[in-house]
Amino acid sequence: MGLQQVFMANLRKYRKQLGYTQEKLAELCSTDPCYIRQIEIGRRFPSIKYIEKIAEALGIAPYRLFYEETNQENDRFLSLYAEKKQKIKKMLIDNVNQICSMIDEE
Repeated sequence: MGLQQVFMANLRKYRKQLGYTQEKLAELCSTDPCYIRQIEIGRRFPSIKYIEKIAEALGIAPYRLFYEETNQENDRFLSLYAEKKQKIKKMLIDNVNQICSMIDEE
């Protein structure tokens, strides 16, 4: 996939993850929704300065718009996330059990 296609896909992905319409993103970037549509379909390509503006509106670092994640990287991230989630869940359950034991002793 070419760099422009990666940018277009990431722009759409991050916009949708935030639940933003093209109109909402355009509003946050102080532009016309038509410009965002043209970027997403590849008819126009923004300047570096405008890419920074888009990234700021999306709450991400600008390089994320050009970074093509592979399935392997996504799988690794999801696996690490699941591990951390399980450890935190176990820790919370242990703490709740300790608190309940202390209450029962009183």
